[in-house]
Amino acid sequence: MISKGNGYNNQPYFTPDEKYILYSASVDTLNTEIFRYDLKKKKSKRITRTAEQEFSPRYTADDENLSCVRVEKDRTTQHFVSLHMKGKKPHVIQPERKLIGYYEWLNVNEYLAFDLPEPFYLTRHHLVNGKSDTLAQNIGRTFYFLRTKNKVVYLDKSDSLHWVIRTIAPENLRRSRKKANLENPVLSDVFEGEEDFCFLRDGSILMGHEGVLYYKKNPFTHPESKWEKMLDLKSYGIEKFTRIAISPDNSKLALVATRKNK
Repeated sequence: MISKGNGYNNQPYFTPDEKYILYSASVDTLNTEIFRYDLKKKKSKRITRTAEQEFSPRYTADDENLSCVRVEKDRTTQHFVSLHMKGKKPHVIQPERKLIGYYEWLNVNEYLAFDLPEPFYLTRHHLVNGKSDTLAQNIGRTFYFLRTKNKVVYLDKSDSLHWVIRTIAPENLRRSRKKANLENPVLSDVFEGEEDFCFLRDGSILMGHEGVLYYKKNPFTHPESKWEKMLDLKSYGIEKFTRIAISPDNSKLALVATRKNK
C-alpha cells in the first residue's frame, strides 16, 4: 500500500521510466501536495511544499519537468503549472486559463484539458499560437491521448443514464473543419456510475466496479468484446475505485479505492 491516510490520496501516474509513481496527497485539512513513490525502494517522498494545492502530477511532454493543476490561494482559480523535478520554480502555463480541471499532453506544444465549469468541456490548447478549440462537452474526468493509435478517448456523460467511452472523430480533430461537428464514435459502454479506466498497450481496457476489476479486450479491433471479471478485491474491503493507472510496460497497476470501515 502506497498511501493509506484518511485525507486525499489520489491521481497516481507512472513515470515513463517506470521508476516512480507520482500522486497527490493531503498534508493537512487545507493543503494537497505532490509526492513521489519509489517503486524499488517502496518509499514516498514529498516533492512540493507550497501554500497552494497541487493535483494531477505527471511529467511534461518532453519528460524534462513536472506539470500539475494548481488550485490558487483564492481556492477558485485553477492554473496549469510546470515546475522542476524537485518541485521548485513553478511556472503558470497560459495564465489566462483559470479553470483547468484535468489535462493530458498531446505534444510539447499542445495539451487537452477538462475545462470548468459544467457542462465540463474537453478542449485542446496550443501553447505557441494561443489557439483553443472545444472537442466535446459533458465529459467525465478520464480522457487519454493514445499515442500508439493516435486517438483521443474520453468519457461521455451526455446521457446521464448511459455513460460511454468515445473516441474523437478524425474530422473533429482537424483544425480546419469543413463539416459541422460529427458525432464521436462510441468505443465502449461502462459500468453504471464509473468514470475511471485505463488502457493496456494492446488497446484493451481495465475498469473497476463494486470491488471487482474488469477487463475488456481491445474494442478498437474487437468492437463486440464484453467486460470480463479479472480480479475480485472485495475480500480486501474495497468497495469503489476512484482512479486506476497502469505502468507503461503493463506490469504494475495502481488503484485508488475506498474501503469498508472495519
